[in-house]
Amino acid sequence: MNVMVRELVADTQRVKLNGALNLSRAEDVVQRFRDLAEQGVARVVVDLAEVPFMDSRGLAALIAGFKLFGADARNFRLVGLQDQPRLVLELTGFDRVFGVTVGQARAGVVLSPWQS
Repeated sequence: MNVMVRELVADTQRVKLNGALNLSRAEDVVQRFRDLAEQGVARVVVDLAEVPFMDSRGLAALIAGFKLFGADARNFRLVGLQDQPRLVLELTGFDRVFGVTVGQARAGVVLSPWQS
């Protein structure tokens, strides 16, 4: 899994993941979130447009990132969800925790990631 980080605005980073978000890759993703938090990044947009599969460890990695950024959907957003990862979030109820909307999940684009 590649993890690419790019600054969107001064205190917001876009983390783009690709490939399966599973047991073998989850810890790398969590470490990237830790690194960003230690650097003082306030907000993260996680782009999952190229993540076709997510298991429970992948979900745990996203939850860890969410907690690192204050457990606030305004500070940690998921965008670009494909069907299987979106289903995992819906079945577990975490779509409401992360503030994922159907429009964001299908479009994969956020013009204003901090809108409620």
